[in-house]
Amino acid sequence: MNTKTVVLVGVPWSVHELDDAIRDAATLGASLLVVDTPESLAQIGEQTAVRTRTVKALDPLLVADCVRDDEPATVLAITEFSMELAAAVRELLGIPGTPSAVEARVLDKAQTREVLHEHGLTKVGFHRTSLLAPEDLLGGLEPPVVVKPRSFSGSHGVTFVADRTELARVFEPYDLAETDLDDRDGRVAHLDGDHRTHEVIVEEYVPGPEISAEGLVVDGRLTLFTLTDKVNTGMPHFEEVGHVVPSVYTRERTAQVEEYLQAVVSALGFVTSPMHAEIKLLDDRIELVEIHTRYPGDRVVELLQSAYDIRPYEAYFDAMLNGRVPQRPRPTGEHYGVGFFNGPTDAPFAWPSYAFPHPEAVVSIDLDRRRAPKVFAYEGLRIRYWRAGHALFAAKDHAHVHENIGFLLDHTPGQGGSGQHA
Repeated sequence: MNTKTVVLVGVPWSVHELDDAIRDAATLGASLLVVDTPESLAQIGEQTAVRTRTVKALDPLLVADCVRDDEPATVLAITEFSMELAAAVRELLGIPGTPSAVEARVLDKAQTREVLHEHGLTKVGFHRTSLLAPEDLLGGLEPPVVVKPRSFSGSHGVTFVADRTELARVFEPYDLAETDLDDRDGRVAHLDGDHRTHEVIVEEYVPGPEISAEGLVVDGRLTLFTLTDKVNTGMPHFEEVGHVVPSVYTRERTAQVEEYLQAVVSALGFVTSPMHAEIKLLDDRIELVEIHTRYPGDRVVELLQSAYDIRPYEAYFDAMLNGRVPQRPRPTGEHYGVGFFNGPTDAPFAWPSYAFPHPEAVVSIDLDRRRAPKVFAYEGLRIRYWRAGHALFAAKDHAHVHENIGFLLDHTPGQGGSGQHA
C-alpha cells in the first residue's frame, strides 16, 4: 500500500490553505492528490504545484473509484462542504477516520444542538424549522433569538431578532422560490438530508463575548491549540471582520474551554480530525455556538502558525498517517491578527482610509481593485458581503492588533460603526 498519498476532496475556498497543506504534507514525506470537478480545479491555477484528478460530480462512489488505484493512505477534506463526502470515501475504501454520520451531524447545526441537549451540554432553547413555514418560525420560543441556516458558515444568513416586529428581517436575504427547487449547487456535496438554506435553526440569544477555539482531536482526545478573539459587526448579522491569536481570555478560560469542548467532541463522536469551535463565554459556563471538523478559514491557520510553534496541517496529517498526538504548542510571545476589507456584494467596493491607529503593527495589506465577489447567492440565500482583501497585524500588545481591526470595522462601508470588541 502506498502510504505517501493523501487525497484531498474538494478545492478549498482559499488557495493559501492548500499551499500550507502541500508544504506540510511534504514535510512528512507525503504528497497531496486533489480531487474535484474540472470547474473547481480550474480555480487552483498554475502557481500551485499539486497533483489533481477530475470527477464529473462530487459523488463518493465516483471519487473512490477515481483514487482507488493510488491506494491512498488517507482521504481528507480541508474545505467546509466536503467533510462528509471525504468521510464517505474513506468508508468505501476501508480507511479509518471520523465517520460520515458524525460529519453529517456536525454540519447540521440543529443535529449538533440536539446532541448537546441530550448530553446536558447546553441550556440554549432551540427550534428547527423551514422558512417555507413562516407561521411556525419561532416554534414556541420568544425573542430575542438568532435565526441561521442549518448548514452554512461565515455568518451568511444569520439574523438577530430582538422582538416580533423584526421577524420580517429574517426573510429579506432569501429567495424562497429558488430554495424550493430540486436543483442543488453543484460545487457542494449534499449527502445526508435536506441542507438547503431555507432549513433554519432558531436559537435563544446568548449575550456575552464570542471567541473561537482551535485544536486537533486524535482518537477522540482533544488537544487545544489556542483561543482566538473574534471581531464582528454585531447585531443583526454578526459579519466577521477580524481575528486575533491568542485571545485575551487565554490565561483565565483555556482549561475550562478545553474541558467543555472535550465533552462536546466526545458526545458528537469525533475520532480524528481538526476542531474549530465558536463559543460564548458566560460567567458560569460556556455555550457552543457551532463546531466543525476542520480548521478555521479566514487565515486563522496562518495566525496560529505565527503565534505558536506549530504547523496545524502537519499535525493533522501526522495524526491520520501515524496516529501521533500533537504536543501542546508553545506561544511565541506576540499577538497576530487579520482584519478584512469587507464590501457589500451589491455595490462597488470603496475603502476610505488606511490611517490605522497602530501603523507599526501592520505586517501587510492585500487589496486588489480588480477583485469581485465569487458568489452572490447560494441556493436562494443572497450573500450580503464579501472579502475584497485583508490586512495582517503583529504586536506584543494585544490591544494594538485589536484596535487596528476595530479601525477596519469602523471604516467598513455600510457597517455603521463598531461591532463586538473584547
